[in-house]
Amino acid sequence: MRTNKRQLYEINIWPGFVDILGTLLIVTIFTVLISTITQIYFNDQLEIKRGEISSLDLKISTLLSEIEVVSKQKKKKESELKKIMNNFSNLESKKNVLEDDLAESGYFLKMKNKEINNLVSEKGELIDNLQKKNKEAEEIVFQLDKSKQTIQNLNKNILKLNRKLSELSSLLIDAEEEDKKNKVQIKNLGERLNQALANKVYELKKYQSNFFRKIKKSLGDRDDIKVTGDRFIFPSEIFFESGSDKLQVDSLDKLSKVAKNLLEIAEQIPNKIDWILRIDGHTDKVPINNDNFNSNWHLSTSRAINIVNFFVKEGIPPHRLVAAGFGENYPLINKEDPESLRKNRRIEIKLTTR
Repeated sequence: MRTNKRQLYEINIWPGFVDILGTLLIVTIFTVLISTITQIYFNDQLEIKRGEISSLDLKISTLLSEIEVVSKQKKKKESELKKIMNNFSNLESKKNVLEDDLAESGYFLKMKNKEINNLVSEKGELIDNLQKKNKEAEEIVFQLDKSKQTIQNLNKNILKLNRKLSELSSLLIDAEEEDKKNKVQIKNLGERLNQALANKVYELKKYQSNFFRKIKKSLGDRDDIKVTGDRFIFPSEIFFESGSDKLQVDSLDKLSKVAKNLLEIAEQIPNKIDWILRIDGHTDKVPINNDNFNSNWHLSTSRAINIVNFFVKEGIPPHRLVAAGFGENYPLINKEDPESLRKNRRIEIKLTTR
């Protein structure tokens, strides 16, 4: 009986043991297969990464070469920059002199352009008059005898014209030469008037240049404050918040320095020069319509007036101050990008004559 039980036990356990071994074998084979596939995949990825690393090493080598070249160029540029900086101070002083000369030349240019326009207009009128005089010469000579008593009561200029009319019969032949002569006389008169005006402007120019130099020195080297021709240009943001005409606290110190420098210069300006300090307000072209202002014109004018009021409190005589608002009508840059609009929002201060 024991033998039968032992045989039964041995018969029942062996197939299970074989199944376990078969299962373990399958699992082992599957694990090896997965490991092999994984190894192959990672070997491929490793080769790819090695290629990328080689490429990066090449790029790094190239960049190092470029960095070396750039470093040499940098040293060269630094040497050139030192030379430029050495010349900068000389150029700055020359710039101030050239700006003064340019402003003065600009004034003469405007006067000459005006004179040329007047001469061109006068020439057209004289040509028309000569054509009419050619047709009316006989009638004018006949009427000269009747007009002598009336002409005697006119001013000196009309008396000169009477003498020219009395000689018209002989002058008509040389009308073209007489026309040139008259234009030369008018030109000489214009030159004398221009010279007289230029002398007054030039006399104030000396004090104006000194005033600008003092302001620039007291405010320091600021890129946002410009000297253009005969005026200082300040960005509005230095004095006012957007859409407001109230002076910011931080701006009062700058305006006090301007007032102080003006009072120092005013003591040196002769009494015969009727000078004024003009404050011009400018805005950008973006429309404004809030509780305080219904137009940019209103805003720019109010800003200029508030600066004038501040200068009066600082001791500048009111009759030496002028406030003007131009709104968006005189932009520095005719563009609508944010930077151009920012530059058009400005306060201009000009020392000039009344």
